[in-house]
Amino acid sequence: MTRKSLIALVTGAILCLVLALGASAADKKQARIDGRVHQINKDSSTIEVRVGTSLIRKVVYGPDTKYTYRNKPGSMDDVKDGRRVICLGKFDDKTQLIATRIDVREK
Repeated sequence: MTRKSLIALVTGAILCLVLALGASAADKKQARIDGRVHQINKDSSTIEVRVGTSLIRKVVYGPDTKYTYRNKPGSMDDVKDGRRVICLGKFDDKTQLIATRIDVREK
């Protein structure tokens, strides 16, 4: 094996390792939606959150979702229309946030 081939092989291996570690770190990153509750649909376990003036984002909650209200333990009952919320979780196919935590910030 020539010196050029060896350098190319080592460089390629390092590049692959860096890309694999970067992809792994991106998968662990939590997504966040911050806004006001626009609508709650308990039948489909979804909350529509108004982000800014016109963007509506859909948040899906479930039995494993944790709730806080003003930084204290809370429940889904604290999530009401008009209240500011911060929802954390992961996006499914980039359209809905599957919430692991919903933090109700104010009345």
